[in-house]
Parts: sequence; structure tokens; C-alpha cells
Amino acid sequence: MKRTFWAATGFTLGVGSSVYVRKRLRRAIKQYASEQVRNEATGTGKRVVQASKRVVKRTRDLLADVREAVEQGGETMRATERDLRSELDAAQQRCRHRPTRISH
Repeated sequence: MKRTFWAATGFTLGVGSSVYVRKRLRRAIKQYASEQVRNEATGTGKRVVQASKRVVKRTRDLLADVREAVEQGGETMRATERDLRSELDAAQQRCRHRPTRISH
């Protein structure tokens, strides 16, 4: 629980600080830069945003794959456990019905 909290907190702070820095840079570029520099910087910014969107999509896809793998692993584990338990129960039933030897 602690790790999840701190991971979420770190992610939120990272995104928040990125948005803040981006906003400040745009403001500074708009205020101090020439037209050509502004156009180049905003174009680069758009490429960065597009690249980050691709990374987010890949990350979501990866997380979906991991979730699916965990679910399949859990189903397989439960099925294997059911099979093993049924084999164990069958073996125990066979042992109960064996005639006992009486030694004299």
C-alpha cells in the first residue's frame, strides 16, 4: 500500500512539474524569442507531446498485457490446484478402502 501511494505521488508530482515547466517555457519563449525561434520551439513541443502520447499508449498496452498474464496465471494456478486436490482426494479414497492386514 505504501509503495502504491508513493508511486502515485511521484507520478503526480512528475506530471504536475512537467506541465508547470512547459507552461513557464512557453511564456518565456513568447515573451523573449523571435518569431522563427517561437515557431521552432512550438513545433518541437508538439513532437515531444506526440512522442509522450505514444509512450503512454505503449505503457497502457504493456500494463493491459501484464494484467492479462496475471489473470491467466491465476486461472492456471487455480485449475492446477483443483486437479492436484482431486488426485489427492482420489488417492486418499483408495487408501481408505484397502483391506487392513492383520498380523498375528
